[in-house]
Amino acid sequence: MPEPKTTAHLRKYLPADFLGVRDLLVDTYPTFGIPHNWGFERWNYARYFVIPMLAGYQEGVAYAPSVEESLEAIRAWENMIRVWEGDQGEVVGAVTIEYPWPGMAFFQRRPGYDFLLGEMVDYAEGSLVHRKRNEVRISVGGRDEPLQQLVRERGYTQDTENPEGHSSFLISGPPEPQLPPGFFFRTMADNNDIELRREVFGRAFNHPDPRDWPTAFAYEELQRAPDYRKDLDLYIVGPGRQYVACCIVWYDERNRVGMLEPVGTHPDFRRRGLGRAVVLEGIRRAALLGAQRVNVGADVEFYLAIGFEPTHVAHIWTKPAAAKR
Repeated sequence: MPEPKTTAHLRKYLPADFLGVRDLLVDTYPTFGIPHNWGFERWNYARYFVIPMLAGYQEGVAYAPSVEESLEAIRAWENMIRVWEGDQGEVVGAVTIEYPWPGMAFFQRRPGYDFLLGEMVDYAEGSLVHRKRNEVRISVGGRDEPLQQLVRERGYTQDTENPEGHSSFLISGPPEPQLPPGFFFRTMADNNDIELRREVFGRAFNHPDPRDWPTAFAYEELQRAPDYRKDLDLYIVGPGRQYVACCIVWYDERNRVGMLEPVGTHPDFRRRGLGRAVVLEGIRRAALLGAQRVNVGADVEFYLAIGFEPTHVAHIWTKPAAAKR
């Protein structure tokens, strides 16, 4: 076990810290796994896609943010992140969020730095109160006993109704996905048509209104993410050049693990095996790169039927926000 550390400096997150947090997540994966810390794909995806995509979001309102609004959302998100720096200038801990507004706090840290958890909770309680619920919400991995104990002592209550499941596919060899006649696998490395790609994403998540699709700027930002690869951004082309299913694979070479984020199928083409096929194609490509397993942030029947096995669960712990003086 690593020797307990005694010093770390809390400071505001800077854009230059992105890779430092990413390295923390990659370094700690063998020790902690997911969801004790985030996977590195979630960190990439949050900053470079979710934040610019959801700028100006209002529930139930179709809205496409401008480039300026997306840039402002990125700056606001960065201002809400906090990092802890070790003696050598490395990032040893971070409090992260997933949306352009406070809603849920996620804690990332290296082994030996559990002593930071108290400061992390303090920061969440002071600065990350849910904007509508007026409560503090912290995601806690099911095996993260130190954090579970702390939030329990602080008066938090576990939400047992909405667990966040995770599952994993152990690779024994590259699968051989099958497609119906007239359908083909392609990647953004083959044809970087952002307009068609953002449409299949929007429709796959049941958004027929183009104002609800990711903007072109948001997709261009995604492609700027340090760990994004066009050759692992997969889609299936159907009749009439229509994109009908999609999947992004993120590959962690050091840990030989792939992550799927996200996966979707156009509603007009469901129940034809296309979602299964694009996932298996993602697994195949990860296997050819050397992956030993592929993870996904879900444990629903769709993935279990493909061969994924449930691994970990995270729960939300909540507490009413303190009254402002």
